[in-house]
Amino acid sequence: MTMLRLFLAALLLSSATAFAAPADKPLTAFETLSLARKQLGDAVGANFLSMRCENAKLRPRYWWIRFFDESLFLKVRAVQMIGPEMVRNVEPGNIFDGGDRRYVIRPEELKYDSEKCIRFIEKCARESGIPLHALNVLLEKPHEGEVSPIWTFDWYDEKDSRLGTMKISATTGKVVEIVDLKIRSPRYQDASRKSLGGNIEDTFLEIGADMEEFFTGERTVNKPSEDADAAAKDATPAK
Repeated sequence: MTMLRLFLAALLLSSATAFAAPADKPLTAFETLSLARKQLGDAVGANFLSMRCENAKLRPRYWWIRFFDESLFLKVRAVQMIGPEMVRNVEPGNIFDGGDRRYVIRPEELKYDSEKCIRFIEKCARESGIPLHALNVLLEKPHEGEVSPIWTFDWYDEKDSRLGTMKISATTGKVVEIVDLKIRSPRYQDASRKSLGGNIEDTFLEIGADMEEFFTGERTVNKPSEDADAAAKDATPAK
């Protein structure tokens, strides 16, 4: 009897640990997407459109994910994932929320997961003294023919007041837009929409290069211009 009690106690403990794991360590966006795809099957799961999470306390614990589904009237299926579990699987009733195959995101376009981007965002907020408390997160191709899917992170403080927005390419890891955020670091402050001046393309190129270095430890984006500058310095002055 004693051995049986010990066995049952160990079984209950292991079960409790298994159920506690998702809450202790939230899944990333791509981990959640992978689980949703498996549960839906290839016919629908391969046609990923977008995913979002609102009021995420920096580490999202649930996601709404949309897939293009040819079999449905509005051509879109929406599922809600809480950790590894699919708790809702519905066809949206809003005609303006219909699916379009032109906005499907291919697996090879997804290279920068939510966790990598959030770690960078935390660094920016900390260095700039911005009271970041929560995020609204969206991943989608915002325009037809968009080359890469875009992460949109809306920043909020403890009082649920919106602080601003940062957009990052999920394919390249480059910051493509910063709105209203007063980033103090000189390498980011010029990316504010209100203060952009001069050559905008050069500004975003520099921001992108820094993101790449943060994520990968390498800096390749603006090497051609650096090489060109070096060549110009070494060139023989014209007479």
